[in-house]
Amino acid sequence: MAAVSNRVVLVTGGSAGIGRSTVTLLARAGARVVTCARGGERLAEALAGLPGVTGVVADVADAGDRARLVERVLAEHGRLDAVVLNAGVGWAGLVEDMPGEVVEGLVAANLTGVVELTRLALPHLLSAARERGRADVVTIASVAAWSQVPPLTVYSATKAGVHGFVKGLRREVTARGVRVHTVNPGPVATEWLARGHGAPPASDADAPERLSRGIDSRRVAAQVERCLTAPRSRTVAVPRWMGLARLGEVPPVDRVLDAVLSRQAGRIRRIAARSVERRTR
Repeated sequence: MAAVSNRVVLVTGGSAGIGRSTVTLLARAGARVVTCARGGERLAEALAGLPGVTGVVADVADAGDRARLVERVLAEHGRLDAVVLNAGVGWAGLVEDMPGEVVEGLVAANLTGVVELTRLALPHLLSAARERGRADVVTIASVAAWSQVPPLTVYSATKAGVHGFVKGLRREVTARGVRVHTVNPGPVATEWLARGHGAPPASDADAPERLSRGIDSRRVAAQVERCLTAPRSRTVAVPRWMGLARLGEVPPVDRVLDAVLSRQAGRIRRIAARSVERRTR
């Protein structure tokens, strides 16, 4: 397997959660990491003490920021060997309760940002593949891409879009040396829910009260590193058993879910509201 040492890797959303764990793991393995986040103070806190890591204040939902981010990688290192597309936002609730700007924000960050940043990076990744034998695109998707369960309907749609993009991109670039991976976590203990509902970044001391229930983000980061060293493209669920979510798209399971979940709209709304309130108060 290939090593990550000395490879130039761009990781989006590196100030917290999965992104922070990924940056830490790759930096300690010897990678030359450039990462970004919307908040400079939180980013600086996350990167303190990590050698060989460059932090850039940037929003992946903004076209200008995406271009400047890739330019910064090239200015800093002269090449780009891999991208880890982690940054994203979420929102829990029924579609009818969502503000329009929230819908636009989810699509911009979770789908448009992934596609457009990949597009900007591809010429450099293809060059890396020609010159050094490989390059990688790693997307952090979700098991929600496989089974669209309320109250995450719009979030699930953006991740399903990422899943489709990854499958198509593999058929464009695999033969030219670029591996395209998708890591699909189940619930992860991050501030995902609180931040998606407008809560500001928490300090490290306050963050535990904001965390959603789920696995440790370091387990997801470990799978990202495996993708960057794998001999071929990977699609992996974290934990592995969450891959059973794919059954949600298979008849007759999909029809059963349609019937059962649609009768629970009121209950789903109440549960989502309580969960959001606990993490944003």
